[in-house]
Amino acid sequence: MPLDWRSALTRDGHRVILSGLPIAMHCHHYSINLQKMLEETLDSEGVALLLKAAEEASFLGFRSVLRQYPKIRTIQSKLELASTVYQNCGMGIIHFQQIGSKGGVIESPSSHHVTGWLAKHGARQTPGCHFSRGWIAGVLEAIYGKPLGFYEVRELLCKMTRQQKCVFQVKEA
Repeated sequence: MPLDWRSALTRDGHRVILSGLPIAMHCHHYSINLQKMLEETLDSEGVALLLKAAEEASFLGFRSVLRQYPKIRTIQSKLELASTVYQNCGMGIIHFQQIGSKGGVIESPSSHHVTGWLAKHGARQTPGCHFSRGWIAGVLEAIYGKPLGFYEVRELLCKMTRQQKCVFQVKEA
Protein backbone atom coordinates (compact mmCIF):
# COMPACT_ATOMS: atom_id res chain seq x y z
CA MET A 1 0.00 0.00 0.00
CA PRO A 2 1.63 3.28 -1.07
CA LEU A 3 1.66 6.27 1.23
CA ASP A 4 -1.34 8.49 0.51
CA TRP A 5 -0.04 12.00 1.23
CA ARG A 6 -3.55 13.46 1.07
CA SER A 7 -4.55 11.48 4.14
CA ALA A 8 -1.13 11.17 5.82
CA LEU A 9 -0.28 14.90 5.74
CA THR A 10 -3.40 16.81 6.81
CA ARG A 11 -4.58 19.80 8.82
CA ASP A 12 -6.70 20.00 11.93
CA GLY A 13 -7.48 23.69 12.20
CA HIS A 14 -4.11 25.40 12.54
CA ARG A 15 -2.30 22.12 13.34
CA VAL A 16 -0.40 20.08 10.73
CA ILE A 17 -0.80 16.32 11.19
CA LEU A 18 1.52 13.65 9.73
CA SER A 19 0.18 10.10 10.03
CA GLY A 20 -1.91 11.03 13.04
CA LEU A 21 0.84 12.92 14.90
CA PRO A 22 0.92 16.72 15.17
CA ILE A 23 4.13 18.22 13.83
CA ALA A 24 5.62 21.67 14.29
CA MET A 25 6.37 23.67 11.17
CA HIS A 26 7.95 27.08 11.56
CA CYS A 27 9.33 29.72 9.28
CA HIS A 28 13.06 30.34 9.14
CA HIS A 29 12.67 33.34 11.48
CA TYR A 30 11.54 31.12 14.34
CA SER A 31 13.91 28.22 13.62
CA ILE A 32 17.03 30.31 13.17
CA ASN A 33 16.33 32.66 16.07
CA LEU A 34 15.78 29.66 18.34
CA GLN A 35 19.07 28.11 17.21
CA LYS A 36 21.00 31.38 17.60
CA MET A 37 19.58 31.93 21.09
CA LEU A 38 20.46 28.38 22.17
CA GLU A 39 24.00 28.68 20.79
CA GLU A 40 24.62 32.12 22.33
CA THR A 41 23.11 31.47 25.77
CA LEU A 42 23.93 27.81 26.37
CA ASP A 43 26.83 27.22 23.93
CA SER A 44 27.45 23.47 23.47
CA GLU A 45 24.61 22.60 25.86
CA GLY A 46 22.22 24.57 23.63
CA VAL A 47 23.46 22.73 20.54
CA ALA A 48 23.03 19.40 22.35
CA LEU A 49 19.49 20.38 23.40
CA LEU A 50 18.50 21.22 19.81
CA LEU A 51 20.12 18.07 18.46
CA LYS A 52 18.50 15.78 21.06
CA ALA A 53 15.05 17.36 20.62
CA ALA A 54 15.23 16.83 16.84
CA GLU A 55 16.50 13.28 17.32
CA GLU A 56 13.72 12.30 19.71
CA ALA A 57 10.97 13.95 17.67
CA SER A 58 12.07 12.36 14.39
CA PHE A 59 12.60 8.97 16.04
CA LEU A 60 9.13 8.86 17.59
CA GLY A 61 7.40 10.36 14.57
CA PHE A 62 9.08 8.19 11.95
CA ARG A 63 8.65 5.04 14.05
CA SER A 64 4.94 5.84 14.18
CA VAL A 65 4.78 6.31 10.39
CA LEU A 66 6.55 2.97 9.83
CA ARG A 67 4.11 1.21 12.17
CA GLN A 68 1.19 2.71 10.28
CA TYR A 69 2.60 1.47 6.95
CA PRO A 70 3.91 -2.06 7.67
CA LYS A 71 4.21 -2.85 3.96
CA ILE A 72 7.13 -0.42 3.77
CA ARG A 73 9.63 -3.11 4.74
CA THR A 74 12.90 -2.70 2.88
CA ILE A 75 15.58 -0.42 4.22
CA GLN A 76 15.78 1.31 0.84
CA SER A 77 12.03 2.04 0.88
CA LYS A 78 12.26 3.39 4.43
CA LEU A 79 15.18 5.64 3.49
CA GLU A 80 13.30 6.91 0.44
CA LEU A 81 10.27 7.63 2.63
CA ALA A 82 12.47 9.51 5.13
CA SER A 83 13.88 11.64 2.31
CA THR A 84 10.36 12.37 1.06
CA VAL A 85 9.11 13.30 4.54
CA TYR A 86 12.09 15.63 5.02
CA GLN A 87 11.30 17.36 1.74
CA ASN A 88 7.50 17.42 2.13
CA CYS A 89 7.83 18.99 5.58
CA GLY A 90 9.86 21.79 4.04
CA MET A 91 13.18 20.89 5.64
CA GLY A 92 15.10 20.54 2.38
CA ILE A 93 16.60 17.77 0.29
CA ILE A 94 18.56 14.92 1.81
CA HIS A 95 20.24 11.94 0.11
CA PHE A 96 20.68 8.66 2.01
CA GLN A 97 22.79 7.04 -0.69
CA GLN A 98 25.83 5.85 1.30
CA ILE A 99 24.30 4.68 4.55
CA GLY A 100 23.98 1.36 6.38
CA SER A 101 23.20 0.14 9.87
CA LYS A 102 26.75 0.93 11.03
CA GLY A 103 26.77 4.44 9.55
CA GLY A 104 27.95 6.19 6.43
CA VAL A 105 27.72 9.53 4.67
CA ILE A 106 24.60 11.58 3.89
CA GLU A 107 24.44 14.68 1.71
CA SER A 108 22.06 17.62 1.62
CA PRO A 109 22.25 20.08 -1.29
CA SER A 110 19.42 22.25 0.09
CA SER A 111 18.12 23.03 3.59
CA HIS A 112 15.50 25.25 5.23
CA HIS A 113 17.92 25.93 8.09
CA VAL A 114 20.80 26.86 5.78
CA THR A 115 18.67 29.21 3.70
CA GLY A 116 17.25 30.82 6.83
CA TRP A 117 20.61 31.21 8.54
CA LEU A 118 22.31 32.74 5.51
CA ALA A 119 19.40 35.14 4.95
CA LYS A 120 19.39 36.35 8.56
CA HIS A 121 23.03 36.10 9.67
CA GLY A 122 25.26 35.42 6.69
CA ALA A 123 28.00 32.80 6.56
CA ARG A 124 29.17 31.03 9.72
CA GLN A 125 32.67 29.95 10.64
CA THR A 126 31.50 26.53 11.92
CA PRO A 127 28.91 24.00 10.69
CA GLY A 128 25.44 24.75 12.01
CA CYS A 129 22.95 22.12 10.83
CA HIS A 130 22.29 20.84 14.36
CA PHE A 131 18.60 20.18 13.74
CA SER A 132 19.41 18.11 10.64
CA ARG A 133 22.03 16.13 12.58
CA GLY A 134 19.46 15.20 15.21
CA TRP A 135 16.78 14.50 12.64
CA ILE A 136 19.10 12.15 10.73
CA ALA A 137 20.08 10.27 13.89
CA GLY A 138 16.46 9.78 15.00
CA VAL A 139 15.19 8.65 11.61
CA LEU A 140 18.04 6.17 11.19
CA GLU A 141 17.44 4.80 14.70
CA ALA A 142 13.79 4.24 13.76
CA ILE A 143 14.67 2.66 10.40
CA TYR A 144 17.32 0.29 11.79
CA GLY A 145 15.47 -0.50 15.04
CA LYS A 146 18.12 1.06 17.27
CA PRO A 147 17.56 2.92 20.56
CA LEU A 148 17.69 6.69 20.87
CA GLY A 149 21.29 7.88 21.08
CA PHE A 150 22.66 4.98 19.06
CA TYR A 151 24.00 7.15 16.25
CA GLU A 152 26.34 10.12 16.34
CA VAL A 153 26.05 12.49 13.40
CA ARG A 154 28.84 14.96 12.61
CA GLU A 155 28.66 17.60 9.93
CA LEU A 156 31.77 17.46 7.77
CA LEU A 157 30.78 20.22 5.30
CA CYS A 158 28.11 22.87 5.76
CA LYS A 159 26.49 25.26 3.32
CA MET A 160 26.27 27.78 6.19
CA THR A 161 30.06 28.05 5.86
CA ARG A 162 29.62 28.52 2.09
CA GLN A 163 30.40 24.93 1.11
CA GLN A 164 28.66 23.47 -1.97
CA LYS A 165 26.53 21.09 0.12
CA CYS A 166 26.12 19.79 3.65
CA VAL A 167 27.78 16.43 4.27
CA PHE A 168 27.04 14.39 7.39
CA GLN A 169 29.01 11.44 8.76
CA VAL A 170 26.99 8.89 10.71
CA LYS A 171 28.59 6.37 13.06
CA GLU A 172 27.67 4.38 16.11
CA ALA A 173 27.91 6.50 19.25
